[in-house]
This record gives sequence, C-alpha cells and structure tokens, in this order.
Amino acid sequence: MMYRDYLPMGIINRDWDLMQVTIPPITPCSQQLRICWAIDAWRLYQYVCQHFIGTSSPDCKYLRTKVKFSIGGECFHCTGQHVIDEGFTSIMPWLAVTERNLPRFTKGEKIEASKVELYEGSTMPPEYLSESELISLMEKNEIGTDASIPVHINNICERNYVQVQAGRKLVPTSLGITLIRGYQCIDPDLCLPDIRSFIEQQITLVAKGQMDHFRVVQHVLQQFKQKFTYFVKQIENMDALFEAQFSPLADSGRALSKCGKCLRYMKYISMQPSRMYCCTCEEVYYLPQNGTIKLYKELSCPLDNFELLIFSMPGPEGKSFPLCPYCYNSPPFEGVDTLFGAVKTGNSGKLGKGAGMPCSLCPHPTCRHSLIAQGVCACPECSGTLVLDPVSAPKWRLNCNMCNCLVFLPQGAHKISTTQERCPDCDSKIIEVDFNKKTTPLEDGATIYVGCILCDELLHSLVEMKHGKSFYKRMGSRGRGRGAGRGRGRSSGKRVDPKMSFRDF
Repeated sequence: MMYRDYLPMGIINRDWDLMQVTIPPITPCSQQLRICWAIDAWRLYQYVCQHFIGTSSPDCKYLRTKVKFSIGGECFHCTGQHVIDEGFTSIMPWLAVTERNLPRFTKGEKIEASKVELYEGSTMPPEYLSESELISLMEKNEIGTDASIPVHINNICERNYVQVQAGRKLVPTSLGITLIRGYQCIDPDLCLPDIRSFIEQQITLVAKGQMDHFRVVQHVLQQFKQKFTYFVKQIENMDALFEAQFSPLADSGRALSKCGKCLRYMKYISMQPSRMYCCTCEEVYYLPQNGTIKLYKELSCPLDNFELLIFSMPGPEGKSFPLCPYCYNSPPFEGVDTLFGAVKTGNSGKLGKGAGMPCSLCPHPTCRHSLIAQGVCACPECSGTLVLDPVSAPKWRLNCNMCNCLVFLPQGAHKISTTQERCPDCDSKIIEVDFNKKTTPLEDGATIYVGCILCDELLHSLVEMKHGKSFYKRMGSRGRGRGAGRGRGRSSGKRVDPKMSFRDF
C-alpha cells in the first residue's frame, strides 16, 4: 500500500500542545522496504506509519439517519449510516464506519409491513470496563494526567475496590460496590467526575495565567471542607450499608492467640489482608500475606507477652519463621528497618500491611527465637543472615531473613539446634545435630555431632544450597565423634577472609 496516494486529500495540522492528555503519535523517520524487515517488525512499522498519517488526515464524515414509525400503536425505529468522506479511515480501515443504507422515506408516508415476527429475549448488562476503556473515560472527563492515571487505577486495585480479571477487565468487588452505594446515598457528587474535572480545568487556567492561584486553592479547600463536614454528619447511612453487606470484624475469624495487653484471645482474619483482631483492645495487627498462620507452641514474646505465631509460605521450599504480632507491626528497636532491611513506612513507628519485623530480624539478645539465638552464618547472596527454620523437621534447613536463599541441612535428623558457641575460624554459630541412629554417618553408631557447617568437612558434605550458589568446599580435617557420641569439626589453620566463606562457589 502506497500511503503517499492519500496525502493529496489534505493534511491537518493538529495542535498537540492544546491536547492536555494526549501524547503525539510516534513519527516514522525514514522510508523502509518490506524485504528488509521480518513479518512482525514490518507490521509494527506499517501500523506506526498508518497511525501517524491517520492523525494528520481529515476527519471521517458520515450521515446518520434515524427513521421512526408506528404499527398498531407501537413505536419502532431503525438507524442507517452513509459515509460522505472516509477521511482518516481510508488510512486506518479498522476504524472505518460500517455503512447501513436505508431506503428514502418521507414524513407521513405509509408503508406496508412485509413480515411481523415476535422475538423473546432479555436485555443484558454492559460488560465491565477494561483498563484501556477506563483510561479513555478518565481522559475524556479530564481526570488525572498521563502520569497520575495509572496510579489512580493501581490504588483502587490495591484497596480491593476492583479486581483485574481475564481480558484486563476491572470487576468491582463487594467492598467497592458498597462504597459507591454509600457515596450515592450521602452525596451523589462524590461518585461523579464533575468535581475532579472542574479542579483540573481550574489548574489548567492557573498554568495559563488566566486564574489566580490563591483563589483557586481557597475555593477548592472550602469545597472539600463542606463536603467532608456534610459526609461526617451523614455517616450513619454508610454504616448501615456496610453492616447489611458485611459482618462486623468482631464476628469474623477464629480465636488463635492471646493478646499481650488484655490476655484475651485475638481472632485471626484469614481473608486478604490477613490480620489479627483483638475485640477487647479493638486493635488490628497485620500479618505476612500469601501464606498460612498457626500458633507457635503457645510460646510468648519476652518483650510484650503476645503469643508467637508461625508463618509458612506454600510449596516444598517455602520459608517458615515465627513472629510476634505486636513486634511485627511496631518494631521495638529503633532503626531495625535500616539494620535488617525491613520495609520503611514512615515516621509513625507502625508498619503497613505485609511489612514488619519477624523474629528472624529481631536483635533481642536473650530471646531464644531471635536472630541472635537462631542465626547461624552470613548469607552468600545478600547482606542477610541464614537462620535456622524451627519447624522444618525432618527436612531441616536454614533460611535467609532477607532473600530467598535456602540451605538444606542433614536430612532425617531427629533434631538440629544452635548452640552458644561460635566457630573460631569463621565466627559462624556452632550447631548440634542429633542424627537418626539408622542413618547416622558417625563412627560406632554415635548420633550426636557438634560442628560448623562451613568448616567441618562432615557437616559441609551433608549440606545443600537452593536458590543460590553452591558451597565453597573447604579443605581441612574431618571432625570425628568421640566421648559420649560427641564430635567437633576442627580445621588445620586460618582461612583468608573467613566471614565471606560462601564466596567463589
């Protein structure tokens, strides 16, 4: 197709600066030959050229005719379309107007019905808006800018007002529908784009110097204040709608763990976002998302007396770690987010949904569940620490508290625990392994073995890393079980850069 044949029909010089939310089309910079391109690349180049020429072409003009007539007292109508000037649709045929020609009629003319049929059916609701359709409507109503429109759509998805389903359709949730109905019941203007559109127009006039900035700001603030005051006075209507649609939080969930403040059981709300709710204190504690939550052996946090929970991610290689609901939401140690990589959420001291301090990040010096007690050695993949997974038996392993690195320890052992001692060579925590007597690798059937997973040749040979590099193979003597079945791996000398023991593997 030679698009230069269409150029004589006229070029429209469009002022893109006046179109606030429209980005000018991509401009083809040179002529290309089809034989020089792959099929898909040529189709893309062809589309860019068609779109560019189409945006500079005249408008498409067509005549729409609507004929109304009555039969037996019932009114009917039909609509026809006739293209007068194809305009840009000659370049972009997928946007062409479908012709539906009607015979010529005159007002008051009587016509004979050739056939009358009765069809039974029902009207169908319109389909849900797609993301692209919503963006087009927001641009049409002057809501947002090219930069802020995607942010608005992302916000309503994160707040669970809508869900993105097949075909990128935005399907309203029960929460979103109830919220809109509540707005309509109290102040219908809150559901319409008029207020936001008016503000955007005023801002544009300020940018052009046609409106005073101070007056616009004062008018908008006054309008918001009046809307807010009226909404607060009518909030009972919103409460009534939510009570009819949703059950109270106190009636949801199941009793799981005790609150450290009132010593009464808190309820676990499993639906997203998962959280703990104390009916007595009327406080909500957010939990890690996309996993299972269980009570951790009825153990309590030594700082606040909240019962500990254990969080497990799905899958055979999913992490598990204990946490205190209160510490997870309000870390008790200043700067813990900076020291151990927890997500920052502001200066309030409370963390948001899905972000917080589990026990694997807690620097408490005496708690047996903290990083100090359960941490073994540095992670080879990041600045985190490999921490013993307390509920991984019989497939014992170490999890990094900051990335997805996993280290599988000797399998089938009855028990693996950390000790108070540290390796003199690499400063890693010494672990104690209680092997199964049927599969023990120790001499004379001994089952208890103590050593460093990095320096001890026996333990090192039984360790496997996943989601990371393999272990650096150390050369040294093998520790042997002795005494009452105990043994300790020792090395023959110092190694270079001992704390980076995972490097070069």
